[in-house]
Amino acid sequence: MKASIAALAAAILATSLLLTPGGVAAATYNDTDILNFALNLECLEAEFYSWVAYGKGIASIDSTLSDGTNLTATSSGGTTGSSSFSAATLAYATDVAENEINHVRFLRSALGSLAVKCPSLSLSPATFTVAAKAAVSNYGATINSSTSSTAFDPYTVEDHFWLAAFIFEDVGVTAYKGAVSVLADASLASTASGIGAVEAMHAAVVRYQLYELASISTGLTLSDGSSITYATAVTAIADLRNTLGGTTSSSVENFLLRTPTSYTSSVNTTNQPDLFAVDSNAVAFTRTPHEVLNIVYFSGTTTPGGFFPDGISCNSNLALATATPADKRCALSS
Repeated sequence: MKASIAALAAAILATSLLLTPGGVAAATYNDTDILNFALNLECLEAEFYSWVAYGKGIASIDSTLSDGTNLTATSSGGTTGSSSFSAATLAYATDVAENEINHVRFLRSALGSLAVKCPSLSLSPATFTVAAKAAVSNYGATINSSTSSTAFDPYTVEDHFWLAAFIFEDVGVTAYKGAVSVLADASLASTASGIGAVEAMHAAVVRYQLYELASISTGLTLSDGSSITYATAVTAIADLRNTLGGTTSSSVENFLLRTPTSYTSSVNTTNQPDLFAVDSNAVAFTRTPHEVLNIVYFSGTTTPGGFFPDGISCNSNLALATATPADKRCALSS
């Protein structure tokens, strides 16, 4: 099983994912590098959903999940409060939390002693609010200056949870798309397809929930006092991801609402949901690791920050760019 996982990861990252935005090969990474890059991202998602589902981080659930002192029981900034969420929302959060925790365990098992510690993470309402302000600014507007520094709170405001989940899920879909097209081994292609399918199911549920909220105010306002709706917020986030992450195809990320093709006069073509991260041919596009890090760092230069204040985790056995302090933290070079 470990050999299959390593081969799958190598095929994913050595081909479609290890290209810079210009399509030029960036570097050569071994299987351990590749799996540990994936482990960093799984730590991020597992930590976020665990706080919403269980009111605690993964270090409190099982200390072997985080495997170290970078990510402690409280260091990520996650908070409690989701007990007031609807049963349906908590059911979704719990299901996805289980998926992500199992992904962390799976990768740790495959890597054995070479698995890195989970990185330091910043998932506080303040960090999500910074992301919201960046998205609105990129959209060409400004959030009201009186906005609280913790106004975007996915742990106590149920609808904000769906918006926070949107920040993560579509990125996962675009990252896995490239795997299936480059795998020669049918069994590995099947595995990659299955992982991508799970990510796509997560993302579609999130998009549908946000479609239901499209015309509702997020509770955030612009500098002119006008309300930011969920439809506008999704558009701003998608625009920011396109700016920071781009794509490796001619398409850019689609938004929440669309005008569908009408093959009959009975079809309503006004403000219909756009539930899937696909191009004009209904094919998902690809993001590289460089592009993914731009997004999760909130930076166009892969400078650590955003959700990863110290960068992703690495160790001396990896070919990833070494950073200081020398405690297994680094940023993936471009």
